Amino acid sequence: MKITYIDEPTYLPTWVITKMREYGEVQVFSDRPDKVEAIKRLSNTDIAIVEWTSITQDMVLEISRLKYLIAITTSYDYIDINALTHHGILVSNCPVYSKQSVAEHVFALLFAINRKLIQADNACRRGLSHLYHPFLCSEIHGKTIGLVGTGQIGQAVAHIANAFQLKVLGTNKSMKPVKGIELVDIQDLMKRSDIVSLHLPANQSTIGIVTEQLLSMMRSDAFLINTCRGRLINEPALYDVLRQHRIRGAGLDDLTSYKDNPILKLDNVVLTPGSAWYSYESREQNMRELIQNIHSFFTGKVVNLVF
Repeated sequence: MKITYIDEPTYLPTWVITKMREYGEVQVFSDRPDKVEAIKRLSNTDIAIVEWTSITQDMVLEISRLKYLIAITTSYDYIDINALTHHGILVSNCPVYSKQSVAEHVFALLFAINRKLIQADNACRRGLSHLYHPFLCSEIHGKTIGLVGTGQIGQAVAHIANAFQLKVLGTNKSMKPVKGIELVDIQDLMKRSDIVSLHLPANQSTIGIVTEQLLSMMRSDAFLINTCRGRLINEPALYDVLRQHRIRGAGLDDLTSYKDNPILKLDNVVLTPGSAWYSYESREQNMRELIQNIHSFFTGKVVNLVF
């Protein structure tokens, strides 16, 4: 049995490689292959681990041998799941490892934009001190946070929110009750929330879910936080509401594009480069989930399957 990490690992410590070798031959590539090379690598292994490489339907038709694909990430929108499963290839992701790190990053973005920390840091570096007026802000204590998506990360955000004595609203596709979260429809959530935080996977039903209409429902003093894919939001509409100060600000961990994006010029936005998940603890948990996925394949009871 062969296990191949087909593209450049962000983090793959020696202990993980040693552990994987208990299950078979291991090969790790340190580059990001083009489509032709990716098909070659996927066809030369039994278990593939993927991080950066898009896997499309036309590629799947050319893949042989592969039995099991593991997305090392929580998101798997870069993989054609339907094509792989139709081709008889099992697919798992790593769904839990980053929930605490991402939840904490929500509040890091919130505090950075609310307290204008980047501007404050720049002021200090220019030699300014005891400067108050530009940094007037609101306390978050007693405010309302609305969670668009109440899965594991959303629930972790709710737990932190409780410590700040925030009122927690939430919405999910099935309107399934979640302890500690008042379920409302998405329109009500956008109208009532001082902070709106997105916690949804990117798929056909969620891309563009935050429409121009929904953004127009937000309070003028509200914040939008997104630690998911940028494609969840109508970005031109978001630019307009931010530019016109129809909401107070946004904290964004992803944009649809970074080339010539006008959002980059706004001073009421704090941006991070997809790093919400990246903590010491999250990296290690990610590796444990990877090993768990591999082990489950050999037991015949594959975990974390995605369909």
